Amino acid sequence: MAKKTTRATVRAKVKAETTRRKHDPFFRYIYCIPENTNALLKLAQRRTPALRRMLSNVDMESLEPIPGRFSSVGEQGEADLAFKAKSLTGGPDAFVGILLEHKSVKKDDVLAQIYRYVFEVMVNKSRSDFMWLPTKAIIIYNGKTDWDPVNDFRKKRFAEFSGGDLPFECAMVNLANIRDTDCKDADNAVAAIGTLVMKHAYDPDGLRGAGTILTLLLDRLDNDTRATVVKKIELYLKSYVDRNLVKEMAMAFKSIGQRMGFVSIADAERKAKAVGRRKGLEEGRKVGCELGVEEGRKVGVEEGRKVGREEGLKVGILQEQANSEKKMRLFVKRIAKKMNVSEAELLALKP
Repeated sequence: MAKKTTRATVRAKVKAETTRRKHDPFFRYIYCIPENTNALLKLAQRRTPALRRMLSNVDMESLEPIPGRFSSVGEQGEADLAFKAKSLTGGPDAFVGILLEHKSVKKDDVLAQIYRYVFEVMVNKSRSDFMWLPTKAIIIYNGKTDWDPVNDFRKKRFAEFSGGDLPFECAMVNLANIRDTDCKDADNAVAAIGTLVMKHAYDPDGLRGAGTILTLLLDRLDNDTRATVVKKIELYLKSYVDRNLVKEMAMAFKSIGQRMGFVSIADAERKAKAVGRRKGLEEGRKVGCELGVEEGRKVGVEEGRKVGREEGLKVGILQEQANSEKKMRLFVKRIAKKMNVSEAELLALKP
């Protein structure tokens, strides 16, 4: 019995670890870009005084990823992001390290983990006098329950020996404390989207409530960026919320183009192909009646595909680009009238 319990415990632990790691690709995709990280930390500083104080002597506009010569990147955890920035108080050649450590669940050893990163990973190998990079560590947390390991440390008795301070600067950012309305007004839409989605990853009702703001933020992105971000959101949320909610939000996001009043070439092609398939089916039925069931199927499918593809793509794309609100029927009638031919004669023409 004990053996079975042990195996079940191990399986549960492995499953939990695997689930937690699904946050990492989304977190890295959004915040590996310095501008996005800077925007996230600006949002967090509004509700986190400790972070505001810690970053007050850092030029966050100079934030840049730490290259290999400054960091033993191979030692970093999957979700860790390391940057360097200019110091506002240490002179023109002074830099500090900014380390982001993301957590979605409570981890008792997180401070020990950061300690190793600060003193083993955040290394400035270009210097000969001292190689350590003074580092400010920031824990980004989006778990289900409240948690502050820095505050928990200060409550422990042995913390008194160091004056209640860690051997490195560290601040805790709980995404739950960032208001949705702050994200709505953020200058950086992608960073704000990442914050909202991760904040509400375990909260379906909150995610629905943030849907309007997410849509407004997505409206501010160019088409390619918006499409990629929407796909990333969909893949990420599949691990945490109900399937129906993911579909609901994906449909809402994908309708942005229609609400903005434009039809993309991809949309036009999809509609044209649909017209082609419909015409192909009609042509196939006609030929099938004339040549017999068996022969009709073969010729109908071949002719239907050819005629449908040619007519559907040509007429459909021209129509969508000229006026996306017009129907194919009205378009054909107008051209037929102008050319003084019947609709049947016009449709029978091949390009």
